Amino acid sequence: MITAKGARELATRLAAAATKGGPADWLAGSQTLERLDGRSWLLLDQAARRFTYADGTPVSGVRGWLGTAVGEPSGFVAAVSSMHVDGRFRERATHVLAAASSPVATSALSVRLLDHVPQVRMQAWEGLRPRLAPDTAELVVDVLLAGRNRQHAAQALADVQDALLQATPASELVSRLAASDRRHVRRWAFTFGHTRELLTSEDLVAAARNDPDQWLRATCADWLMATPDAHQLAALLDANSVEARLVALTRVPDADLSDAALGRLLTDRAPRVREQARWRAHRRGLNVASHYRQELTDAGVAARVRAACLDGLAVVGDQTDLPTCVAHLDHASVRVRAAAVNAVLGRGRPDEAVQLLTPVLLDPGARVSAAAARGLARLGVPASTAAVAWASTQPASRRAAWRLSREAGGWHRVEADLRAAADPDRHLASLGRAGLRNWLEVSAATTWGRLPDEQRARIADRLPSSGLDDDRQRMVAFHAGIKLPSAERTCSSGGTAEPVATKQRRWLRLVWHRWHR
Repeated sequence: MITAKGARELATRLAAAATKGGPADWLAGSQTLERLDGRSWLLLDQAARRFTYADGTPVSGVRGWLGTAVGEPSGFVAAVSSMHVDGRFRERATHVLAAASSPVATSALSVRLLDHVPQVRMQAWEGLRPRLAPDTAELVVDVLLAGRNRQHAAQALADVQDALLQATPASELVSRLAASDRRHVRRWAFTFGHTRELLTSEDLVAAARNDPDQWLRATCADWLMATPDAHQLAALLDANSVEARLVALTRVPDADLSDAALGRLLTDRAPRVREQARWRAHRRGLNVASHYRQELTDAGVAARVRAACLDGLAVVGDQTDLPTCVAHLDHASVRVRAAAVNAVLGRGRPDEAVQLLTPVLLDPGARVSAAAARGLARLGVPASTAAVAWASTQPASRRAAWRLSREAGGWHRVEADLRAAADPDRHLASLGRAGLRNWLEVSAATTWGRLPDEQRARIADRLPSSGLDDDRQRMVAFHAGIKLPSAERTCSSGGTAEPVATKQRRWLRLVWHRWHR
């Protein structure tokens, strides 16, 4: 796959090889074109006719095109000529491509099916239709799917589909294209096969389990929800796709789902699967909380499983699980400590959670301190709770303090953004400045809360070091009721001009009086 810039460079190089090169250059160019996918072909075709003042249009002009070399056997020269800016040249080159049997000629003819000139499209269809077969369908469909948003793509794809079905049984066509290594072709084949009921449940299960395309795995799993034979879905209980495991958990009969398999899914790596497994376990009468507690007593259990158990106890546990959750706040794994934060929030009383999670703002793990900040914000703690984290030397803790402080809303958000904007951590400083700009654009006019004098003084002290430009600093000061020193300018005669703000207000008064005469 190539980029737009790479397509421009490639078009220039191929145009030179087609008009000035020899058989060796044509062979090398043909090999280059054979490696292109459908999207790259369209990018190359577009770049070949795009004009720039730097180097003009790569495939244009009269000299060197449609000479005796255009009929060379590889089809390279005719393929490059078919991208010419002049439609008459494209039509003639398309006629020559019809006589070439190379893959390059097939792809080039497919590109011309999307041409805006009717004569070129007609010539391309006449040359392409006789060669449509299972071994060429992949190249043609790939190009047309890459340009499916173009004006003539829908008609071209319908014509190609009808011609292929006349020459090949539908089942053979789907089987051939479903094995393609081109992602869009494989998706089209599966969709076409499913629409015509050509795919068996075994085909869908195999794709949902092993296909490298995430979209196709999820789509096949969704189709399997309607399969009449739910026993086959047991093979998806340990599939890589989350959607496939969800389908299996939902549809597999109880006889095919053992307690051991259900227990493994209760600690699945995906939260959605764990939630569905809990529903299935409750329906079966299993004690899910007891299962999680039993797993946590095993000292050798993996950190991922331990974190999953803590997340489960946060949902289905009770007050007696709080000591276990608190003990895991000191675990060596960042994932486990973050899960323990959520478990403390779920099992402890609000006052207990605040007392236990405030020190966690100083955790060295950014994921853990951020989870603690989110949890404390949901509990509605005052912005002063973040004071200990603001004083930390760890950037992650100060970021957690910023998140917690600004969640208090109102002027606390402005003060938190100002404090972050002056932080030595570049990432946190950029977050603070972005927050201030957003507040000025969206929320400044609706910040109605009373601003205490102490907080106004702190905002005034931090405003000069915020990194904002003078205009934005004046806007923040205006909304906060802060008086800034007047910005004076020197006149050309050497005197001092009026303050800029005074001149602006005078201009506004003049406009207002003139309008209301």
